[in-house]
Amino acid sequence: MMISSRAEIKRFLPALLLLVSTTVLGANLPGDGIYLRARGKPALWVKSQDGQKLFLGARQDLKFTKAELYAQNNANDSFHLQLTIPYEKRLVFILVVSGIAFEQIELGSWETETSWLGFHISGDQNAKRVSEYLKTPIVYYRHPQHNLRVTFNPAQKEFNIGEEVTATLQIENVGTNSISFRKGGMNRATRENQYVFSARHRSKQVDDIGTSDHWGGFGTIRVVKPGELFEDRISLSKWFAFDKAGVYHVHGSYLLAFIDPEAESRRINWLDYASADCTIRMKKLEEPSNKSAELTRRP
Repeated sequence: MMISSRAEIKRFLPALLLLVSTTVLGANLPGDGIYLRARGKPALWVKSQDGQKLFLGARQDLKFTKAELYAQNNANDSFHLQLTIPYEKRLVFILVVSGIAFEQIELGSWETETSWLGFHISGDQNAKRVSEYLKTPIVYYRHPQHNLRVTFNPAQKEFNIGEEVTATLQIENVGTNSISFRKGGMNRATRENQYVFSARHRSKQVDDIGTSDHWGGFGTIRVVKPGELFEDRISLSKWFAFDKAGVYHVHGSYLLAFIDPEAESRRINWLDYASADCTIRMKKLEEPSNKSAELTRRP
């Protein structure tokens, strides 16, 4: 059939677009749901949120007992989805929503009663699509409206070279609302990695002698009410050698992972750093004079 006029082209255009869409995209596009992951062709594939091809196996009729979708950063553009289901053997699933595939990145279980599946969701628009499909709200990070006065106070006015250098962190809540944050959780290591320090000596950067590697650790929740003070002592010698005399200018930061103590999940809902500067003065041990040494040796 030949289309010879603009009117005819306009009349046949919707049908032509439908023909192209079903030919190029495929008439059997996957519907929203959970699928097993297939090894490859000839299985149907769909693009993931980062543009990779993911091959789909059979669609699964999984019954969710709980669905949680929550942000993982202050920008609210990275999310984690956790689905709790009846106990399932170690299978790999793919979530498809609005033609976009989200690959399972975690799988866990509580004995043989229930299992949970973890998915990473990138971008607020994708999170909203998933939220609508699963009929579960998005829990966003929110600013805690904190107002803090932060100081690092050296334990001594002056330290001898070779002596351990310590300082006390003080966080005073000068705001009008209480704050709650996690202390610990990064301390299964050679040092407390909730702290970050940098130092300069004679205008040159001082090398960090330690490592920030850690394997988690025990954490507690600290609540600081208006007018209250949080204190913590830390050894700076785990960061710097302090092996030269003179003045060290140190900048310290303490990671504040804010949480809502009333929330059952106890998940982080905002990240910030409490930061301040301090000055460390180092001196060499004074050697006794020859005369003093001679007097010491006399009977």
